[in-house]
Amino acid sequence: MDVIAKQDRMKDVAHTLRIAGITRPADVTFSFEGQPLTAPAGENLAAALIACGIRRFGEGPDPARPRVALCMMGVCQQCLLRVDGRLAQACITPIQAGMVVTAA
Repeated sequence: MDVIAKQDRMKDVAHTLRIAGITRPADVTFSFEGQPLTAPAGENLAAALIACGIRRFGEGPDPARPRVALCMMGVCQQCLLRVDGRLAQACITPIQAGMVVTAA
């Protein structure tokens, strides 16, 4: 299954989990490792990647221990990525239109 089809399937599942009466910001497009993805503007990058089916954010010094979203509150720095060329923690970085995200 390609990334776009998987993302569409995940959105269908996520839609059923939404709280009635709560609206989300419009989706914006960003890229991860050259693949275009979409997520609601302002959602944190780690949550957006996970919602798109991406769980490994990069490789750490030990291949058996990849970079992932671990604490989701900016403490552990395991989710470190390059966002528009700068190092950033995915769990505290809000999604913006046109972001270019790559492994750190």
